[in-house]
Amino acid sequence: MKLSEIIKMNPEVLNQELKSEDFVLKTQRQIVKDFGTAGVDFPSDFQSIPIEIDTLIREISIRLKELQSSSSTLFSQLLYQIDLPESILPDLVHSDDFHSNLAEIVLKREAYKVFLRKKFSS
Repeated sequence: MKLSEIIKMNPEVLNQELKSEDFVLKTQRQIVKDFGTAGVDFPSDFQSIPIEIDTLIREISIRLKELQSSSSTLFSQLLYQIDLPESILPDLVHSDDFHSNLAEIVLKREAYKVFLRKKFSS
């Protein structure tokens, strides 16, 4: 399954949205909300200070790795909560940096949720 099928939007549009600090901050809040359902915490300022995209991917990657090593059940539940099909995992497992690549997909999927909320609340 391709990333474009998961986020269902033009990557250029999403990348443009991610240049806005307000959009990034809303995406970070969405990440905290979804990861919270799996008992994963982020620093307290994570919801109030916009983070650079590379740093954000690294933060997500660290937490994905920790969660997967501590509970495969919670890891699977998190993917479900984020609305990522587990069918994407086999392709990613063979990549050089599984957790980082998955973190980028998670970020884009969470950003897509924020985008949809923004689009349909206007």
